[in-house]
Amino acid sequence: MDRREFLTKAAMLAALVGVPVTVTSCGSDSPAAPGTGSGDVAGSASGSGHSHSGVITKAQLDAGVAVTITFSGSGHTHGLPLSDAEVTQIAQGATVQKNFDDGVHPHTYRFN
Repeated sequence: MDRREFLTKAAMLAALVGVPVTVTSCGSDSPAAPGTGSGDVAGSASGSGHSHSGVITKAQLDAGVAVTITFSGSGHTHGLPLSDAEVTQIAQGATVQKNFDDGVHPHTYRFN
């Protein structure tokens, strides 16, 4: 099992038991500092009586294409789809706020 597979499985397990986890990429197999990696942008989701956090990575920002970001916390996860334009705006430092309901319940998502 490589590092990425381990972190993915650990994050899924943590989400099932209600532990908030933020997985970041540092570009190597060396340990990363807590928080977001260099160039990553943290996002937050609020509403429905609780909050979540998510991260769009520098690699995703550099790619500039549509992506779905996973937000976790409060014992469950949500997927937020971002368009090419929204990814580009976040990469350029703009605040992007989006109301979205993924079928579980609605939240207001924000990157800045």
